Amino acid sequence: MSHRRSLAVAVRELAAAMAVTDVAEPVMERAAAAVRALTGTLRERRLDDVPRTPYDEAVGARDYSWHLDNPALPGLSMVFEDGRALAEMPAGLGTPYAGPPGKLHGGVGALLLDVVLSSLVQHHGVPAVTASLTLDYRAATALDAPLRITGEIVGRIGRKVETVGALWCGEVKTVEARGLFIELR
Repeated sequence: MSHRRSLAVAVRELAAAMAVTDVAEPVMERAAAAVRALTGTLRERRLDDVPRTPYDEAVGARDYSWHLDNPALPGLSMVFEDGRALAEMPAGLGTPYAGPPGKLHGGVGALLLDVVLSSLVQHHGVPAVTASLTLDYRAATALDAPLRITGEIVGRIGRKVETVGALWCGEVKTVEARGLFIELR
């Protein structure tokens, strides 16, 4: 694991701990000061953009890790096989992604589905952007249960690529998605 990836994991762990901590106010104040000092250190050398896997490296790869080095986003690795995409999170996402108590925020489910479906389109050699993403929420998604995201391309007409996908919590389909992606010229 790279040093950048290790730091991203540590920051996600910090966010998870902070989301549910109940330490005394003076401890929170000291922690905030320590985090601000560390933030200052990391700002000493700033990139122009978030590091990304180069498009040419991602296309055609069987496995693709999306933003694993960006701690503000859930780390997500995908596998592409037989025209489909699969991403799994065996431990779920945890409290930083909470909406209703104990449940995943619906917007995070939308984010995960958009990422998997758009990555699938790009995996098939189509540099594209999301034109629309329609979601049907079928059931609440638990925070700390195994999650699986599936996707597949169901049609293509000209520059338009149609996809379907789902977010699964265990064996329960909690969110269904239909995505339309437009190929960039």
